[in-house]
Order: sequence, then C-alpha cells, then structure tokens
Amino acid sequence: MKFGAGKAVATAIFFICMIQLPLWGQKAAVDSPRDYAELVERAYGQDQELVNGMQYYDRHPRSLRHPYLMEGWVHQGSVQIRGMLYSDVWLRYDILDQQVEVEYLTMNGADNQVILVSDRVDEFNIGWHYFKKLKLEEAEQFYQVIGSDRLVFYIHWQKKLVPVSGNAQYVEEYTMPKRVYLMDLDGSIHEFGSKKSFIKSFPEDIQKDVKKLIRMNQVQFRVDSPEQLELFIIAVNNLLNSRGA
Repeated sequence: MKFGAGKAVATAIFFICMIQLPLWGQKAAVDSPRDYAELVERAYGQDQELVNGMQYYDRHPRSLRHPYLMEGWVHQGSVQIRGMLYSDVWLRYDILDQQVEVEYLTMNGADNQVILVSDRVDEFNIGWHYFKKLKLEEAEQFYQVIGSDRLVFYIHWQKKLVPVSGNAQYVEEYTMPKRVYLMDLDGSIHEFGSKKSFIKSFPEDIQKDVKKLIRMNQVQFRVDSPEQLELFIIAVNNLLNSRGA
C-alpha cells in the first residue's frame, strides 16, 4: 500500500508528538516545583497523618444544640498524633463521641472537616484547654488536665443525645456538658464528685484548711471554669507545700 507524501509527513509528526509529550510533561514538573508539589498533594493528600480519618458529616441534623465542648465551632490549637506534634491547626472536641475533629483548607480553598482516628491521638490543645489520653480507670480516655505540682485535676467531659417530644423542628437534643472528676494527690488517684468527697481525700490535719480555701474561693466544681479551677489548685498546692503535709 502506498502513502502520499502529505499523509506520510502527518504520520511522522503524530509519532514525534506522542514521544515528546511525556518528556515535556516530566520537564515541566521538574522546572516548576510548585506545580509538582500540587500534583503530589492531589495524589497523596496534604498530610496523611493529620488529615487521615473519617470525613465529617452531621449525623444528627435535627438535633438541638451541639455535641462539642465550648461553643461548637473550631478553635486554634495543636494536636499530637503518634508522637508528631501539629501546631496552629483548627480543632473541635466532640464530647458525645469522644472524637477530635480538624478543619483545614483544601487545595481549592474550601473548608473540610475530618474526624481524627482517636487511637492515634496522644494529646491536644484547644485554646487554653489541654487534653491528654490517659488510662486512669478501666479504659483509656481523654481527660482535661489542670494544675501541676502535688495536686492535678483530670476532667472527663461527657454529653448525651436524648429524645425531644412535641417539637416539629427537632427530634432530639444534646444535654449540657457533664464532668467526671479525678485528681492526682501526691501520686494517688482519687475520684470526687462533691466538695465533701474532695475534702476527705486530704490528710485529716489539713481538711479544715482545704474547706476554708473552698469557701474563700467560692468553688463550685460543677460550673467553675478551668481557669477558676487552676487558681484554686494553685492555692491548695501552696497550702500543701507550706504545711509539709
């Protein structure tokens, strides 16, 4: 079969282009590191350890209030995952399901939320609030850690989802946050749920002084902010150190 001269030239150009196109693509990727980084990011994600988790979606869209600690929106903080610390990230703490969510910008500039794998999270900060995974009871849980020295508080935050009746818009609602308190007093772990049980955790010879501090600081364990509790813990530590108890 004979080809015309024009058809032969066109065929040759086609095959040259097919050979040169992959080479040009490789050269462009090398010459433009930014473009190459974007290609890698599109293929492998932004940070596989940080954003590796379940895609967030609202599983209870007809619920009143929210499952989060604090206001319900993301706050700047940090998270440690398998020993790697990530700073200046945006987090929320779901205390119903005991999950940490991270919000980040995609390459297209859109907000995205991912639920982190709880087993991989060691600790995290949301603003001033510091949380650490600890096994103080039967299972590992996230506890808010407040204080230092001889007295430290560990607070486990909880919420529940309960039905709502007689409401056309909402079928369920999130309860107000509840706290479960543990404290480390000179290396010994105690659970307390009231002022009385808190006082009884101390040696008898300083229990009256601890009671006075509670009254002076107007302590209300159920409602006091972590900042207020921090000041109270400092006062108790000063008492313990001054008395040598």
